[in-house]
Amino acid sequence: MNFIGRGYELGELEAQYNSNQFELTVMYGRRRVGKTTLINQFIDKKNNAGYFIGIESSLAYNLEKLSEAIYQATGFPKNLPSFRNLTEAFTFLFEESREKRVVFVIDEYPYLASAEASVSSELQAVIDRYRTDSQLMLILCGSSMSFMENQVLGYKSPLYGRRTAQYKIKPFTYIESRSFLSTFSYEEAAILFAITGGVAEYLSFIDSNISMKDNIINLYFTPRSRLYEEPANLLQQELREPKVYNDILSAIANGATRHNEIATKTAQSSGSLSIYLKSLIELGIVEKRTPVGEKEGRKSIYVIIDGMYRFWHQLVRPNIQAIELRQAEAIYQKRVKEGLSDFMGFSFEQMAQEYVEHLIQSQQIPFYVKEYGIWWGNNPIKRRQEEIDLVAIGDEDIIVGECKWRNQLLGQSILKELKDKARLFSQDKKHYMLFSKSGFSDALLNESKVSEAIRLIDLEKMYSL
Repeated sequence: MNFIGRGYELGELEAQYNSNQFELTVMYGRRRVGKTTLINQFIDKKNNAGYFIGIESSLAYNLEKLSEAIYQATGFPKNLPSFRNLTEAFTFLFEESREKRVVFVIDEYPYLASAEASVSSELQAVIDRYRTDSQLMLILCGSSMSFMENQVLGYKSPLYGRRTAQYKIKPFTYIESRSFLSTFSYEEAAILFAITGGVAEYLSFIDSNISMKDNIINLYFTPRSRLYEEPANLLQQELREPKVYNDILSAIANGATRHNEIATKTAQSSGSLSIYLKSLIELGIVEKRTPVGEKEGRKSIYVIIDGMYRFWHQLVRPNIQAIELRQAEAIYQKRVKEGLSDFMGFSFEQMAQEYVEHLIQSQQIPFYVKEYGIWWGNNPIKRRQEEIDLVAIGDEDIIVGECKWRNQLLGQSILKELKDKARLFSQDKKHYMLFSKSGFSDALLNESKVSEAIRLIDLEKMYSL
């Protein structure tokens, strides 16, 4: 498969490479997101480039493989004797990088650190000795988000202040994912994007020669499916007590979004639950949300932002027994087909937020956006709770948005409801965005033609960015 996306990151890496100065690049992101593929694309065809991946093994074995990679990067035969320790290995690498540009990658750096806890301190000492006259571009990469953020980038790390660039590699957006899904309709592409969470490796599993339904079954609903046990396996790799985390995720996926609700559903104390939720947030699986314009507090809720985990806990985990009985077709027809609409409601809101973020970043919003997010709260006029899917607040302007994943055209009544909600905000200039899977009524289309404050966005327009 051709390399897809990551143009910004590649451009930044090339700029670092062309500096011919010492560079310490830290790259991290969740497993399967495409970090190694990006690195391999960057170092491809570069002279004096070496790649080492940390292994869950002894220091001696890691040192043997590290030595081979260093010799290869610096032009020496890789069958030379292994270095006696990490300091010796790093010193050799820096010495050989004084007169020539060398790129060296340590992938899965946390595994090397588990084999030798002092690795960051040893590396820091060598960096401080050689950084002013070195042409080494050293890339440290890892999938353990908490380790990379706290023990590599954190201020208590020996490497703090040494990095010259950092990249948090995120899943693809719905637009970027389209490159994997070009043979599918917009609706099908949106669903396949959502159930894979935009993760590069999962998107690469999709077969363009079969239907969306068959792809979903092949990915999740047979005992041999590639993603059938993926969420559980990932949690086992990253966390202790995976059962507790799975129970928390299932509770959130099935509607328990407030701290006390999740605690009740999972029989966890408030303090214990906070620790578990913190870990899930660090992994990028869960997000704590607060209404835009308000401080974090009792109104905060927890949502699963990783589409693969949300799909698995909503539609796969409840059907595990039927999957083991090989009833894939029946599961799809009786559970998944109907459940997709509910599942896609949240995913469609995420897509709409990505769409607006693109407009903001490309300066297609006619005002400075100082706050952006979602909103919910009390409507004192109608004495009821209200929710707004998308809010972008400026000094005098505000955008309010509504997202509907429905098999029917959106009409003027939806716009009227949105205008009523917008009155809860003090900004004078109100702008309205309506996102619809199926399009809009003629009356609403005509109304939008005479008002620049109304934007109607269907799937075709969303994918036309």
